[in-house]
Amino acid sequence: MKCKYCNCDCIKKGIRNCKQKYQCKNCKRYQIETYSKSVIPKEKYQWVKQLNNEGCGISSISRLLEISKSSTQRLIERIASMLKPPDICETGESYEIDELRTYCGSKKKECWIMYAINKISGAVIDFCVGRRTKENIKRITDSVIKLNPKRVYTDGLNIYPSLIPKSIHKVFEYCTNRIERKNLSLRTHLKRISRKTICFTKNERMLRNCLSIYFDPQLLIYEIPIMHNCLNIR
Repeated sequence: MKCKYCNCDCIKKGIRNCKQKYQCKNCKRYQIETYSKSVIPKEKYQWVKQLNNEGCGISSISRLLEISKSSTQRLIERIASMLKPPDICETGESYEIDELRTYCGSKKKECWIMYAINKISGAVIDFCVGRRTKENIKRITDSVIKLNPKRVYTDGLNIYPSLIPKSIHKVFEYCTNRIERKNLSLRTHLKRISRKTICFTKNERMLRNCLSIYFDPQLLIYEIPIMHNCLNIR
């Protein structure tokens, strides 16, 4: 056998997973004659969405679906990249904006989830992951203001008065009850942002992908047919 890297002769060097291994005499690299990669069925895409939203981490999803952790991460990234932001064509509604504190990489590096919801329907208008800066919060407030809102409710953070017109901005203790309750649901459903866990997210990109899947308004629609085949996931 010729080396795939330097085209020199290879010698046999053990067997792994019932396949003959070879080592190049020149560059000393190990290789096998043919490589194969299993194809993950589309049904498992739906299960990745459901398990992510029910509090399972990367390791849990990998064990349940019998796929590798790296494949699970790639599936989450692929699913998140296929999601499109919803077209919101509403005006004159009331909205709530809040921030949720979590960690990224280690507990010394805090990270914030900033998002806005419709006060009546609870639908997520927009969200942002990163530091709690004026630039990041402005992205959320701009998404809300362009809908010509009737009222925008926030907490007492001193950044909001400079971003939201005073005529529609309202700060009151009990006006953000709905989004505060959604914060609790987020911490319950997504394992990576639970209060007491060692499973907090390692990077912002994966946290953003998991949140995109969780906030996707069409998720329940294309999950329904899969529920009838819940025993045939392999």
